[in-house]
Amino acid sequence: MRKFHLFVCFLLSVSLSVAVPTRRRTRISQQPVLQESLNRDLLGQCHEHWATRTLDHFNWETPALCAPTYQQRYYVCGKQHWKPNDLGDPGPIFLYAGNEADVLLYLNNSGLMWENAPAFGALLVFAEHRYYGKSMPSCSNKNNPHNLQYLTAEQAMADYAELIWELKHSLNATSSPVIAFGGSYGGMLAAWMRMKYPATIDGAIAASAPIWNFEGEDPPFDPASFAKGVSYDASQEGGSAPACMSNARAGFKLMEDMGSTVEGRAGLKASMRLCPSADMFSMDNVTSFREWVAGAWDSMAMGNFPFKSGYILNGHGELPAFPVRVACEHLADLQLSGEGLLEGMAMAAGVFYNYSGSLNCFDYNEGANKETAEVEDLWGYQYCTEMFMPFGKSGVDDMFWPEPWDPQAAIAACQEEWGVTPRRLWATEEWGGKKIGAASRIAFSNGLLDPWHGGGVLQDIGNELHAIIIPEGAHHLDLMFSRPDDGEGVRSARLQQQHLIAAWIAAARAEGRPQLQGSLAKHMAGASGTSTLTHKTSVSAFPDDKIDGKMQRIKAPRKLGVQ
Repeated sequence: MRKFHLFVCFLLSVSLSVAVPTRRRTRISQQPVLQESLNRDLLGQCHEHWATRTLDHFNWETPALCAPTYQQRYYVCGKQHWKPNDLGDPGPIFLYAGNEADVLLYLNNSGLMWENAPAFGALLVFAEHRYYGKSMPSCSNKNNPHNLQYLTAEQAMADYAELIWELKHSLNATSSPVIAFGGSYGGMLAAWMRMKYPATIDGAIAASAPIWNFEGEDPPFDPASFAKGVSYDASQEGGSAPACMSNARAGFKLMEDMGSTVEGRAGLKASMRLCPSADMFSMDNVTSFREWVAGAWDSMAMGNFPFKSGYILNGHGELPAFPVRVACEHLADLQLSGEGLLEGMAMAAGVFYNYSGSLNCFDYNEGANKETAEVEDLWGYQYCTEMFMPFGKSGVDDMFWPEPWDPQAAIAACQEEWGVTPRRLWATEEWGGKKIGAASRIAFSNGLLDPWHGGGVLQDIGNELHAIIIPEGAHHLDLMFSRPDDGEGVRSARLQQQHLIAAWIAAARAEGRPQLQGSLAKHMAGASGTSTLTHKTSVSAFPDDKIDGKMQRIKAPRKLGVQ
């Protein structure tokens, strides 16, 4: 069977081709984030904790095959910054809603939280998502899909709600405002938690959160938007070599053409530097290999940061600054064709897969490292249950090949791989699709270099749901640590987020105070017409001489750089 690439994982993309039903050969046990990749200055400010969590929050019966509870890992950080305000109210809590990886990855990279904690007097909490990292239920054996039935967004959010409740009571901080942060799937969780648990979460920074990347949206989501986004990064408009996009499209077409004959497959294997163990006996092998090459471009586009980063590699290695542009240098020659074109395609894919420079050949059955394979595996189950996102390619508006979204093929592959049938409309039905105007205090940030932005919120909705656009931003760039060479877009985005967080904290504190209403309030206001119980509270945590109070919003352009 061909390998079924279920979906581009939010953090660690392997492929976005969901129309090819194949079976993964092996499953690799999860490894933690490399300790040497962690920032010791950050980790030294944190304490690791474990909490007993209910495995199934929505059923009163004891699970048949699993222990009824599991141990969730979380980190509490920056206690030295956690201080009450001038009125004696306890400082706020900044919660990172962990997504599909070891929580240390987010602790190590969420600069927006770390850099703002001192000014806001905030405590930092990084919560790990069930089934990822070390937060493993007793029945987390992935060889039996039945054991994964408790791996859902709803269960994870209930874990986080319990965690916040317990922390606030144990720390005697029941009135502390809580601001949720998250990127990608974590950004979706942060936004959805604000919608579902508004009494627990007082505001949410949802970075690169494609909450509209589902079927059933009105107007409909474009399944080809991700492929268009990747291709934009590889275009001249996206900062890459002018010939890159057309050469890549020609390269993928050449792979298909050569794959139709025995001689062609042999030449393809040699030119693309495949290992002797990498099968190239059939067109199925060629299809899987081509998807593997496309997966490198997907990952590099998400990690198309203007600085070297190991984030997309889960801390195991490092990609160069603007990796798509680096890959495109191997496809910059307008005259590339034949063997030279294939060699250029191999070198381009190697920017991702051979990030270490140590590989002598490629095996398309392997990801960039063990961690990418593990996350792909677990996310595959989530995709096949409730995160059923449509993906396709046109081969015209993108750098790939024609492959329209085929939901029936994807459903059949999910049934074969996991024995489950996706609930195609569940996310739209559960979270309201694009009719979310009743929600409040959520900031959706999206970068135009991030291929996920096509499924994101790109325009303000009313006065309470804010869209922040970062023209030069890749996947949740705004959550990263600030740098001297940051562009104007990300600087502006972070300034807007600071203002919003300050306003949300002030609003949450006001909601938590007893309010006098009606005739009693008027009576106590006295003859002067001003209440003796009111006081002036600043909505900003920053001195006036540092922030001018103006929120210069970068509006989403009508065309988002991808046609």
